[in-house]
Amino acid sequence: MKERTPEIVVDRSAEEPAYAQIAGQLRDLIAAGKLAAGSSLPPVRSLASDLGVNLNTVARAYWRLEEEGFVQIRDRSGAEVVAPSQGPPVEREKLQQALRRVLAQMRQAGISFEELRRLTNREIDFLVKGSRG
Repeated sequence: MKERTPEIVVDRSAEEPAYAQIAGQLRDLIAAGKLAAGSSLPPVRSLASDLGVNLNTVARAYWRLEEEGFVQIRDRSGAEVVAPSQGPPVEREKLQQALRRVLAQMRQAGISFEELRRLTNREIDFLVKGSRG
């Protein structure tokens, strides 16, 4: 039985590489709960065929997601979504510092505090609801 391919679209005219687009869309689906912990991602060959991209493009997307802690790649059995980490405080502190750096960069780019709040709330809503509405 063929696994259903997640709703992923590769924009060939985008500056972002295809593997990064695939990883980003899968990351969003996982964060929104549309791909639950324990779910298997489509086999690399199947997703590559469905998207019309090279096998290595999909494999690179999966490797990126594994590095980021979203999936675990298992030899011969594919990639599986992992449960959110209850990571150590040190890891959470690193992520908070990274968020602070991004917010500072956005301020430096001329984005007001009000717009930062609006953008941040929209992204949190996306994680909760799973849509960019």
